[in-house]
Amino acid sequence: MERHRSKITADSVVSVSSAVDKSGSSQNTILFLGASSQQLAPINYARQAGFKIITCDNRPHNPGHKLADCSYDISTTALQDICDKAEEQEVDAVIAYGTDVGAPTAAWVSERLGLNGNPYNAVITLTDKGKFRQFQKEKKHFTPKFLILNQERLKNEADLPAKILEELDLPLIIKPVDASGSRGINRVHEKEQLQNALALATENSRSGDIIIEEMIPYIGYQICGEGFLHNGKIIFHAFADEHFTPGISPPVGETFPSSASEAQEQKAVGVLQDIFSTLGMRKGPFNFDLFYLPNGEVFVIEIGPRNGGNRMPEAIANAYGVDMIAATVESALGNDVQLERQWLRYSATYSVHSKKPGIFERVEYDPKIQPHIVNEQMFVKPGEKVQRFSQGSDMLGCLILTFDSQDQMISMMQDMDQLIQVLVNDEDIH
Repeated sequence: MERHRSKITADSVVSVSSAVDKSGSSQNTILFLGASSQQLAPINYARQAGFKIITCDNRPHNPGHKLADCSYDISTTALQDICDKAEEQEVDAVIAYGTDVGAPTAAWVSERLGLNGNPYNAVITLTDKGKFRQFQKEKKHFTPKFLILNQERLKNEADLPAKILEELDLPLIIKPVDASGSRGINRVHEKEQLQNALALATENSRSGDIIIEEMIPYIGYQICGEGFLHNGKIIFHAFADEHFTPGISPPVGETFPSSASEAQEQKAVGVLQDIFSTLGMRKGPFNFDLFYLPNGEVFVIEIGPRNGGNRMPEAIANAYGVDMIAATVESALGNDVQLERQWLRYSATYSVHSKKPGIFERVEYDPKIQPHIVNEQMFVKPGEKVQRFSQGSDMLGCLILTFDSQDQMISMMQDMDQLIQVLVNDEDIH
């Protein structure tokens, strides 16, 4: 269930300046892999454009299915089953919006049906954290010391924590190689934390494999953002500062623009472009996380060959007037896309979340933050059970905000725990 609240009309807030060639027929058929609340934006765009919509995922109650002409209860990782449905429906494009899980399937199906997309092997390299680290190391991009453990070693090797610490130094970050949305990620500062962290990462890994890497110091904020490829070249990028709350793994917000300098941004864009060129990535959106080392080097934490989550494309439209959602759909259909970037306003996203499990009651906003909320999208309603925010799917809602200055934006983002109160009743939750 979701609820929208706009304090200002969309037209007055977001100026879309993307020039998109819409020469394709309105009879185009698009298969969307995923139909959750966070994947409604491109489905709505396709619906308004008059395209035929097919949705696939294994959650039949997801709201995107209600907007589709035809929907299937099929996991987005079921390559052949989805390919069969795509061929049966004669689809013109396959889109995995905001999900690393469905991105390889979109690439695999597109390759086999001769549709627009990126090479399957390239997408697999980007969406598997172990393969990506190995690629970075081979191509001499900065990579921390890391260790990839397969499920056999995790199950059978005795005293694994001690053996890990023979190869890597604390502190460590442990992740599933093939999960997204901060699922199964843990930061480990003491040897005693290792066993539980290994179990959590393994539990959230579809393959059973995990990656462990040394945490390294960096300067400034962790940087995230989104960009767009056309004919193998980055034609648009938007960098943001990523904001975290102590004790919570997923980021709670992103602020555009980032505090990185123009020189830092250009250096990072060069690294990203080199990765895409080497892999043979050709087109479409990408999402990234990176940071800068004290010596100025760029460490690319990960790249998703898809749009970012947390309503990042909508924040970018609010900040730069670039419609990444339209560009994603039209590019997948093979239409030429031109993205005309202009600076409009300071913009942010914020993930409404609970710090404890319970029954959701309501969200209370301090009067200081109210004028800055452009749009509120809630994914839960009062009376529903919610979880502590430990992965992206635990998000209760997501805000788009606008500010008068970067200093104001960052200051308020740091005070969000006081400005936004999520009321959860922890009685009778069992």
